[in-house]
Amino acid sequence: METLNSIVRHRTSTAQHGSLLASTQSDRARLIYSAAFRRLQQKAQVFSLESNSSVRSRLTHSIEVSHIGRYIVARVLEKIAESEMPDETKKYWDINSLSLSNIVETACLMHDIGNPPFGHFGEAAVSEWAESVAQKDWFESLFKDEGIRKSLTLDLTHFDGNPQGFRIITKLQGDDGFYGLNLTYTQLAAFLKYTYSSAEKTKNENAPFSKKIGYFSTEEEVIKSAWKSLGMPEHSRHPLGFLMEASDDISYCISDIEDGIEKKIINMDHFKEKVVHGLTEVAEKYNNPKICKTLIDKLEGTKGNTIGIFLSFKTELSNFLVDSVAEKFVTNYESIVNFREKEELVCKGTLSYDLLKVLKIYTGDYLFTSEEAECMELSGFKIILGILEEFECILKLKKEHFLHLLNNNFDGIKQETLHRQRRLFNRLPEKHLNAYKAAILSSSIPDFELKCDRESANLKNEFEKRIRELNNEVEWKLRLHLIIDFVSGMTDQFSMEFFQMVKGINVSK
Repeated sequence: METLNSIVRHRTSTAQHGSLLASTQSDRARLIYSAAFRRLQQKAQVFSLESNSSVRSRLTHSIEVSHIGRYIVARVLEKIAESEMPDETKKYWDINSLSLSNIVETACLMHDIGNPPFGHFGEAAVSEWAESVAQKDWFESLFKDEGIRKSLTLDLTHFDGNPQGFRIITKLQGDDGFYGLNLTYTQLAAFLKYTYSSAEKTKNENAPFSKKIGYFSTEEEVIKSAWKSLGMPEHSRHPLGFLMEASDDISYCISDIEDGIEKKIINMDHFKEKVVHGLTEVAEKYNNPKICKTLIDKLEGTKGNTIGIFLSFKTELSNFLVDSVAEKFVTNYESIVNFREKEELVCKGTLSYDLLKVLKIYTGDYLFTSEEAECMELSGFKIILGILEEFECILKLKKEHFLHLLNNNFDGIKQETLHRQRRLFNRLPEKHLNAYKAAILSSSIPDFELKCDRESANLKNEFEKRIRELNNEVEWKLRLHLIIDFVSGMTDQFSMEFFQMVKGINVSK
């Protein structure tokens, strides 16, 4: 386990963090002071554009997941201390308990950082749009070969918040456009729930941890450097990543129901009836485990309880699930740290999975299908799709014409009639443009500036030379990611306002 928890980063840090503890504290700080993390406060967990501040955002959800993560690590520590594991393993976990807890907490805090506006419907909008682009005449006029067109859009036809989150923390945050937050390789590996890129996933459909993609092709070099540095096999999951995933599994379903109760979409009596029925079926399946009776008793609680019925139920269930996850992690410790474990900690065929399934069935039937949730999802889908369609005019450009926008070349813009494209281009954040430029240069912006100074070269001319020499397919793919970086980074509120502006529904002053 010791070799898997390292202070090594993709770029040697200027901060002098010589210990694992200091490095994990630094990783946590880099995240929580980032703009991408702050933007989670205006991204919905379930209910977009929600005015009731008691209802969870992605930010408050992530904080709750991080609490569960630290709770699980604490239980793992207790169980390892009581186990018959080698003294060396016990000593390592005891000495590094705070560092390991920090790694899991930070992974939990950033697990949703790549989610686009309007959650899963935002993801679906990006994927559907990418599928449609592959069939459009203007795309065929740029790239005649169908195989090339499919490869260029493959990342986005598999679009998901997980790989976009990995792109944010490794590229988009930070001013150099190349190293992002420059987190430790350990923190990057612990972030990944899924361990394949889009191209790799199509060849490994039945492999463990390939349900979705975990990183885009643009970040493949970063994660493979991390795996190599940590001595991990490619496409393997970091042991602490199992704990992050379990923390989210435990937290989100319970929280969604609590939000439904807060908004009066879920009636508590109806919830009790359906969940007690589900728990009864689980009890029969597993020969009446004590937890099922305890949870039913909590739901059928009597007056005079010091805490509310749902809070009592939630606490009991959370405590049981945390203990179960910690127990399974310790029991399967050797297979997990040696990369032989192929299943999640909360997986099919376990009591924990079936207990959560009762809640998932309920939310699927009565929360996510509520009129408010569905109407907002439909609106969100059209908003994201509409914004992306507007930006197609930038993707239609040949590389030479896009260079006019990059250079703010007035004569070129006028000659090619790029006035609308220029105004859309000017909406793109500088950080995202830096990531695009850094990818073109295969270097951070500051490093390239220093190189130009040493060689007495003109920075603008050198960049223009690089982009003209670059393969057209490579440049277009980076341009595609540039647009997605902007749109997926929007908050729910900003995306709605931007959509209204570009569609002329609401004129911005």
